[in-house]
Amino acid sequence: MIELGGLSLLLALMVGCYSTLACISAAFLRINNLASSGRYSLYTIPILLLVSSATLVNAFVTNDFSVKYVAENSSLSMPHSYTWVAMYAGNAGSLLFLTLVLSIVSAIAVAVTFRSLPHTGTFAAGILALTLTFFLFIIVGFANPMEKLDVVPLDGQGINPLLVHFGMFIHPPVQMSGLVMVAVPFAISMGSVMSGRGMSDDWVDHGRLWGMISWLILTLGLLLGSWWAYTILGWGGYWAWDPVENSALMPWLAMTAFVHSIMVQKRRGMFRKWNIVLIICAFAMAQMGMFINRGGPVPSVHSFAQSSMGWLFLFFMGFSLIASIIILFFKADTLKSKSHLESFLSREGVLFIQNVLFLAVALITLWGTIFPIFSEAAQGETVTVGAPYFNLINGPILLLLVALMGVGPLLPWRTTTIGKMLKTIRIPVLVAIAVFAILLSLGIGQGIAIFAFSICGMVVASIFQEWIRGTISRTKNGEMPVVAFANLLTNNRVRYGGYVVHLSIIMLSVGVIGSSFYAVQRDLVLTPGETGEIGRYTFKYLGVDKTLFKDRVEEVAEIETYVDGEYSLNMRPYRAFYPEFRIAATRGAIRSTLVEDFYIVPSAFEDNGQAVFRILINPLVWWMWASGPLLIAGFLLGMWPQRQLAASTVIMRSLKQATRA
Repeated sequence: MIELGGLSLLLALMVGCYSTLACISAAFLRINNLASSGRYSLYTIPILLLVSSATLVNAFVTNDFSVKYVAENSSLSMPHSYTWVAMYAGNAGSLLFLTLVLSIVSAIAVAVTFRSLPHTGTFAAGILALTLTFFLFIIVGFANPMEKLDVVPLDGQGINPLLVHFGMFIHPPVQMSGLVMVAVPFAISMGSVMSGRGMSDDWVDHGRLWGMISWLILTLGLLLGSWWAYTILGWGGYWAWDPVENSALMPWLAMTAFVHSIMVQKRRGMFRKWNIVLIICAFAMAQMGMFINRGGPVPSVHSFAQSSMGWLFLFFMGFSLIASIIILFFKADTLKSKSHLESFLSREGVLFIQNVLFLAVALITLWGTIFPIFSEAAQGETVTVGAPYFNLINGPILLLLVALMGVGPLLPWRTTTIGKMLKTIRIPVLVAIAVFAILLSLGIGQGIAIFAFSICGMVVASIFQEWIRGTISRTKNGEMPVVAFANLLTNNRVRYGGYVVHLSIIMLSVGVIGSSFYAVQRDLVLTPGETGEIGRYTFKYLGVDKTLFKDRVEEVAEIETYVDGEYSLNMRPYRAFYPEFRIAATRGAIRSTLVEDFYIVPSAFEDNGQAVFRILINPLVWWMWASGPLLIAGFLLGMWPQRQLAASTVIMRSLKQATRA
């Protein structure tokens, strides 16, 4: 059956080549029949890739170790539930998965775009088909998951133990999908430029929609990845500025700038060239992420899908970047803005400043990530850039971005005066001062952290100020406060959905600030019956349960925990050692509240009964994970289609207006 999967991959590559040539040729020559042929060819690629994926999954389920990829990423001892994880645990399988995702979203995007923008949609289909063909070429030529072994082993190697975690069912697919989906808004944007319809702005709604979708998925991927690192890696943290982490953060920053800036283009016909630059940067950074992840140029704790083919992704990134710049250069006259930036004291002015800052953080992160490559080439020695560099440079810029998030939405379009601006933001500023004074009076140290909390308070106050003003305005028309607030959210969903998303970002910021400045850590060596203390927590090590398995040794500690002298719960931190991989997988035991996390992770269990534990108190981490559902809610509110009013409603409103007149 695996031969069917290999044949499907080869057919998909051939179809991708034809679809690319047909769509691009038809777009330039304006041949409708050829465009339709290329477009329908693109629709067949997801079907072929589904067949290939199904055969690979079947090989995992049946333990077909004659397939090289199955032998490398599965074993008889592996739980069957992790078959899905094993499929994308390695390089070849993950490439097949992300190509499948890209083919599905490409088909949907082209089908939707082609209805209203046939010429732009044809160019977009050609760009997406070219991207798919590139991935299929790599899979068939360099990383074929259907490759068979000459000698069939009795058992497989199994997946990396660090991947045996519930989060792996969600985080890798979401993260990979987010990275590859950046290609869709890129294709639509460049399609509009190539078709010469950049000034019509008829593509903006499509570009914004797919930009928001890819941004949301990237955001969730980053959050889920942080949660996985926090719970499984056993170091008590969630972000380490790791190269692979950075490779997902950089396109997210560029996409954040794009989805904000595209609203200015829709509203005022501005930033047309700038928005194309942003989406080009986002796509290039997504390809750079592929290079870092697949090429392994710098060490990473996420090195599960490394290979020697990183140079291919680097080549494709260079090709797409140069081609995009050339197209933008020759089509610049078709991207003239309707109006210009009149003042930085305006909503669009603040959005532009935010865009520049987002790109600045992305470029700073990029330089810190790839610096080891240049240091090794120049000096023969790899110099790794650590977290202090990123925190020192990116930290103030990110805090400024948060502050502008509270100021920008309050400003009018076009221009305003300093006096009017100060009057508009006076209440949020007063709230910020109050937060600073309260925290200082409570004896909370770390002036920088207090200042950062005050900025977060200002942003929250600005959001609630808008909500309260809007609700009061509607109550003057006779609506009940609750009804007025609900109608306020639903009648201007884009604006107020964005406010909800901003609130989720503030929750995330609060968690980052609290855990970064106020975390407490202590390493202890305990024997059974011995107690330890940190902060207001007292804990007693009772002993360890040791269980032998075929592939690992599991050790689960039993720890009795007290808070302020009162019994709280028994915590069971976990450690498993895999001799074949020479790796230990740990899972911290976490007591989580709105205020702080009490985190225990075992470092080692000695033969003499002693155990080494890392004990941490991480304040406000809960707010980071809680920001995820709120972010999704804000996204759905902002992107949910506005329902058209019923004819009877329109007639009744007209009659009421006539009566009042």
